[in-house]
This record gives sequence, C-alpha cells and structure tokens, in this order.
Amino acid sequence: MIRAPIKNHAFERMGERFARVIDPDHFLGRNAFDVKSAPPVNIVKDGKLFEMEIAVPGFAKDELEVFVDHGILTVKGEKRAAKTERSGKMVLEEFNFDAFERKFKLSDTIAREQITARYDKGILFLTFVDVPEEQESEIQRVAVD
Repeated sequence: MIRAPIKNHAFERMGERFARVIDPDHFLGRNAFDVKSAPPVNIVKDGKLFEMEIAVPGFAKDELEVFVDHGILTVKGEKRAAKTERSGKMVLEEFNFDAFERKFKLSDTIAREQITARYDKGILFLTFVDVPEEQESEIQRVAVD
C-alpha cells in the first residue's frame, strides 16, 4: 500500500487551492523577522484620571499625530527624515521603525474634548478624564505638547 506523505506544514494542511497564493516559507508574505511591532503602552488609572504612556523613542513631537474619530483613539507616528545609507548589509533590524499606528476604543464616559497629550524623552503621555457622557463632537484632534 502506498501512503501519501504526512503534511505537517500549516499551509500544506490548508489544501492545494491556496498553494499558489501563499508562500509556504512565509506567513502571508512576511517571515517572523519582518514583523514590525507596535509601540508598547502602559495605562494608569487614578480616580477619574487615566494616563496612557506610549513608548515612541526616536520620533520627534511633530512626527506624532493623535486624534479621536467616533470613539476610536488613533495614535500615529511617521518619520519625515530620510533614511541613512549603511555600508554593510542589515542582518536584523528591530528598533528602527519608520511608522506606526495604534488604535484604542474609548469608553463612552471619556471626555474627548479634554484629552491632552505631551511628549517627553521618547514617551507620549495621553491624559483622559472619566466623566458622565456629554455632547461632544465625533472627531477631535489632540495637540501634542
């Protein structure tokens, strides 16, 4: 009796119909070394006050954008400076990300008009006040100080 080889590779188990769209050596066209991670976040609550700390070292204050749109807080960063050329070939690059975007769903009790942001030594601090729901605009841009 001839047996078919056992297919242990995750993409092989998906069947042949996806074989032409998926590179079996990479996950959705990216390998584990390509993944750019989003900046880490800490959130502290003190009474009716929340403070979110987002680690974004290497970004200038004017390269950061913070806004609220229909209850979703979006924090974006994008480098505007040109990349420096290196003489050697990069083998692994983990800390040099040129852009990021994080989104957070805000509670209905967060006062969107009172969100403040400041940037200090690679950390973006966002402060929120927890108040009863009030009439506010759906889109709010937050200035980074």
